[in-house]
Amino acid sequence: MSGASRRVVAEVGHFVRAHVASGVASALEWLLVSGLVLAGVHYLFAAAAGAVTGAVTDFSLKRYWAFDRTHLAGVAHEGGRYLAVSLASLGLNLAAAYVLVDWLGVRPIPGVIAASILVGFAWNYPLHRVYVFRSATPEEARVSRCAP
Repeated sequence: MSGASRRVVAEVGHFVRAHVASGVASALEWLLVSGLVLAGVHYLFAAAAGAVTGAVTDFSLKRYWAFDRTHLAGVAHEGGRYLAVSLASLGLNLAAAYVLVDWLGVRPIPGVIAASILVGFAWNYPLHRVYVFRSATPEEARVSRCAP
């Protein structure tokens, strides 16, 4: 198999594992959101709590499994980037949920879930792949080989 073919296969693997990780994190998020809304918590507060739970789960699964970054130093650096993307994602999720629920009349639980799916595909995955967990630069690879 050529080098280009190996890279394509590896990237497909990253894509699939990243979406499995997102699915697990989303399931936890949606379960929490549903429980909180059914318990009487306002849907935007429930969405924020779910987003935090989902983000912690998603970062852990993506860093240590989907993109296999355990061999590289810089968890704090990647964590900072992930936090920045997640804060923007939270704003996008809350805005989309608000539009769906308060402007378009969608019920809160499906509205929050729909917003989460939209933001996940349009914002989260692209930024996680190219910004947060991008391929190692030659310097990162050199540093990771020298790390104890």
